[in-house]
Amino acid sequence: MLWLYILLGILLGILLILLIPIRIRLKYQKEFELLLYIGFVKLRLIPAKPKKPKKEKSKGKSKEKTEEKPKEAEKNKNIIQEKGISWLVNLIKKVSELACGVLKDFFKHIIIKRMMLSIVIAEDDAAKTAINYGYYCSAVYPAVGIIVRSAKCKKYGIDIKPNFDENAKSSYYFDLDVKILVIWILAVIFGHGKEIIDVIKEFR
Repeated sequence: MLWLYILLGILLGILLILLIPIRIRLKYQKEFELLLYIGFVKLRLIPAKPKKPKKEKSKGKSKEKTEEKPKEAEKNKNIIQEKGISWLVNLIKKVSELACGVLKDFFKHIIIKRMMLSIVIAEDDAAKTAINYGYYCSAVYPAVGIIVRSAKCKKYGIDIKPNFDENAKSSYYFDLDVKILVIWILAVIFGHGKEIIDVIKEFR
């Protein structure tokens, strides 16, 4: 009978693992912030915790490190600054296509606790600002509508507006807070791993 209790204990442990909630908090306001909650454990993925500076033995080494700082700053440049807001809009469109397509069943198990997106469009030319404003509205609003209808959404808000001031600059704000169980994450990885990999590749 001992082997039966061991087997039941293993099965119970696996079941508890599969029912662990995973929460992802992604926020962008000038820079990215990505937090991962596994049950009650909180992990800060972006930005990573800064490493403690090592004590420098000589002045020559300190000069070398100061010269490397600008290079590190370039590496830490976030993806929206590199690819532009059009990249984020296309990513939202791709996610919405998956939400109403091959990942339709998966999105039913996602709880969107909060999804906020704000875009202020300001270009060097008023006509270009108006054109981009029309494009972003026609792309973002329908895509977000598909996503919130496909998942269990508690709170969301989208605000897109143009700024025709000559000295104005485009600004963006994004706040996403989603929750899902481990069992559904494993199910979508085994069933639709290729589609998930394609989305992840967009962040490279």
